[in-house]
Amino acid sequence: MFSLEKLGHEVTQIDEKDFDVDEIVKTCRGKDLLLFHKGGQAFDVELPELIELLNKVTIPKVFWYFDKVFDGEREHWMHTVIPYIDHAFLTDGTWIRRQNYPNITYLNQGIGDEDTSLGEFKEEYACDIAFFGSVYGAQRESFVRGLQETYGDKFRIFSNVFGRDLYDACASVKIIVSPRTPQDDFYWSSRVYMTTGSGGFMLYPKLEGLKEEFKKDEEVAMYATGHQLKDKIDYYLENEEERKKIQIAGYKKTITDYTYSKRLETLIHTLVKNKIV
Repeated sequence: MFSLEKLGHEVTQIDEKDFDVDEIVKTCRGKDLLLFHKGGQAFDVELPELIELLNKVTIPKVFWYFDKVFDGEREHWMHTVIPYIDHAFLTDGTWIRRQNYPNITYLNQGIGDEDTSLGEFKEEYACDIAFFGSVYGAQRESFVRGLQETYGDKFRIFSNVFGRDLYDACASVKIIVSPRTPQDDFYWSSRVYMTTGSGGFMLYPKLEGLKEEFKKDEEVAMYATGHQLKDKIDYYLENEEERKKIQIAGYKKTITDYTYSKRLETLIHTLVKNKIV
């Protein structure tokens, strides 16, 4: 919302927790675009309700879906909703490559640009290596367990650290690591933008598509195997000057090119180019 308003657009926010089809239809009257993420999916809005809304709304309808499209419920949601909207933006480039929809575009997330100033060192976050996120599934559990066994107290896990707290954490942790799952060559989470854009040193899986956005080992350090992950952690802990150089370069790249304002400029340009708005 902030980024759209920063770009000069008037934004009316719809509360998905109070999903009233007729009220939302009234709210949309006179507007240029209905833009949504998951259409109330996180609040148990059922697909028939969403489809009813999309049938009744007469202005252009667009969604920007941030997550990986796993087989099953999410893929069913996609195939059901896409025929009812004018355009879709997805962060899962791998899924897009398997489809034949003419009205979907690959568009990654970014970082909010309300305040991109660097954080301050805070002892509560200070450590050599950290993972920020939730530990779920066998692969992530194995990833975390391996780091704990190898590095002991040098490794820490942080959950639910966002906003300016994340900036402070990134100023306090030497190396922030990310597991290979659920990433693949053309899907990765927003964590890479949140970390680099908050000033952190990111050690991320080497992905083919990611190399188009960041220079490998110049703006984001990347690893391919578990052995390489350990080797790079050890190397960058010993070579602070090189680590700091990558850290600064990644930060500058993200706050210049990958803010939500920049991403939304691309989104709107795509809609204008396709004569949707």
